[in-house]
Amino acid sequence: MVDLRSARAAGGLTQRTYALQPVRSRSVRIALWAGVAVCGVALGAAGMGWYASQHAILPAQCASLTVSPDGVQAELERTRLALAQESTARAAVQKAADASAAEVSRLNTELLFLRGQSQKRR
Repeated sequence: MVDLRSARAAGGLTQRTYALQPVRSRSVRIALWAGVAVCGVALGAAGMGWYASQHAILPAQCASLTVSPDGVQAELERTRLALAQESTARAAVQKAADASAAEVSRLNTELLFLRGQSQKRR
C-alpha cells in the first residue's frame, strides 16, 4: 500500500525552492570581521611603533658622533685619489678595447680576402 502522507510530503519537497542559509548568524559574522579588522590595525600600529623607534635612535647616534675637519679632508683626498685611479684604469681598458677592435677588424678583412682567393682557385 501507498502511504498518502509521504507522497504529499515528497511532492511538497520537490516543488519548493531552496536557498543557502548561512551557518553563523549575522551578528557573529560582523563580530568576526570586526575582530579581524582590530587585529590588523593593532599589528599595523605595532609595526609602525617599531619602525619609528628604530629610526628615532639613528639621529641620536649621528648627533653624538664628532667629526674633525682634518678627517673630512683626508677622506676627501682619499676619495679623489680613488676616482683618479679609476679614471686612469678605465682609460687604459678603453685603449686596450679599441686596439683589440682594430685588430679584429684587420683580421676579418684578411679572412675575407683569403676566402675570396680560395674561391677563385676552384
